[in-house]
Amino acid sequence: MSNQTVVLLKQLKKERLILPFLLLALFANTKSSAQKKRAAAVNSIIISFPDQKNKESVDAGSKELRVVSAEFVMQIKIPEGGANGASVVYNPKEKLYYAAQAGNQVFPLIIFDKSGNIVSKEGQETLVDVRGLWYNPKSKRIEGNGYDYAGWFYYDLDKNGLPEKMVSTKEGMYQPDKNSAGVLNTEDDEVLFLDGMNVVCYKTDGTDKRKVIQIHIGSSSANDGTQTTADDFDKNYNVRSIIYTGIKGAQIGFFNVTKKQVELYDIKTGYLSQVIKIPASFSIETFFNFSYSNGIYWLFDKQSRKWMGYK
Repeated sequence: MSNQTVVLLKQLKKERLILPFLLLALFANTKSSAQKKRAAAVNSIIISFPDQKNKESVDAGSKELRVVSAEFVMQIKIPEGGANGASVVYNPKEKLYYAAQAGNQVFPLIIFDKSGNIVSKEGQETLVDVRGLWYNPKSKRIEGNGYDYAGWFYYDLDKNGLPEKMVSTKEGMYQPDKNSAGVLNTEDDEVLFLDGMNVVCYKTDGTDKRKVIQIHIGSSSANDGTQTTADDFDKNYNVRSIIYTGIKGAQIGFFNVTKKQVELYDIKTGYLSQVIKIPASFSIETFFNFSYSNGIYWLFDKQSRKWMGYK
């Protein structure tokens, strides 16, 4: 203890202020510690990683971009019929996955459980030329949109969660173009479609376009200087498929084919917030063949005809 401190304490004692002084010091120290603890807790809530053990930080302007390395978790073999995978959807009510092939109503719809066991009957068809597919937690149905003017639909399931028939809900083109593949934004109750580097939103009844979200492809903030042209996007990204994750601040996802990574964007700002590196050894497609469900990023390998899941 320094001489100055001893003198100060004697003076405080003399003036009978020692107790208030100590209480004030204790309160200041406790407040400082609490603030530090609260800051750490807030950071752990805001930043969400699929795999905490494989993360790294990248300086991307005014905001830290999180890069995560995913791992292979499961695969499912698709029988002959249809060159492109449309979507893989998880039904939490039935605890089943539904993997649909795009291109024709007689192409395969393979249904399997979380262990990868196929439960659908041999020859199960999509019953519609599928483009987009999603699970609607409000209706508790597997819903989707079809090619061109095929419109929107849902599957009427039997007691085992298997489709008995396809029910059309909207006939006509309720999407940006004939090959648009929709996903459901469960938070805002709207269907999202990729339209160039923008995302267009439709009400779930398909009646009208609600809004357009501008996506700043490859850019994590207005300060990082990244500018992606339409040509760059066409060359380096999957230009057809979009995913919706439900992750706060990282709701919308695109696949960067060149870098083999999923890029997640904030639905409110349109800026890049997370990157998921995918250790795929096969050729990645720029058209369809990319999906997300139940926390798994799915890519369809056209050579082996397998949906490959990464998490």
